[in-house]
Amino acid sequence: MNTLVECCDSSPRCEGCPRSQSSSTVYKTKVILVGLVGGFTLGVVARIWMRWISTEPEFSFGGTIAIVVFFTIFATAQSIIHLLRMHIKSKWVIAPRVCGAILTLPLFMAAGAMMFPTVVLASIGVWRPNLNKVVRVILLILSFVIPVIICRDIIADFGWTFGSLGRVLLFVVIYSLFIRVLRPTVAA
Repeated sequence: MNTLVECCDSSPRCEGCPRSQSSSTVYKTKVILVGLVGGFTLGVVARIWMRWISTEPEFSFGGTIAIVVFFTIFATAQSIIHLLRMHIKSKWVIAPRVCGAILTLPLFMAAGAMMFPTVVLASIGVWRPNLNKVVRVILLILSFVIPVIICRDIIADFGWTFGSLGRVLLFVVIYSLFIRVLRPTVAA
């Protein structure tokens, strides 16, 4: 009995352990809830940021709902893919990853389309350690081109103010979290 307690970390991967069997469902539920709540929160923050950077803020209620729903679906899907990848150890691991990529695409509609290259390049550069280091560095450098242009535009629209600094920092936080959440889909 002591050996089981000492060697077991109660992770969902520890098959056959009575402690991990009971906590497995709890762990899965927590992961999915974190994705759901986190996606919702990220969607709300992203929409607030969009309103904040707009020089002519005219947003529809339907558009706001769509953005929050798409972020919620995106993050929840990434949570489920994370759980599936823990248990799928064969060539079939590609299926959830393809679903994750497809469920990410709605976030790149309309104005979000310009960030697609940044998110793709940065995600591959960050989450694919099996790539050559020089290739990863080049991908990461290229991923900064569009954000630098967007930050320049924010400062051009609002001037060098603390508000502009806040807009730029929130932009960086939102897309950094976006790329972080994409790990289950992109990671090797």
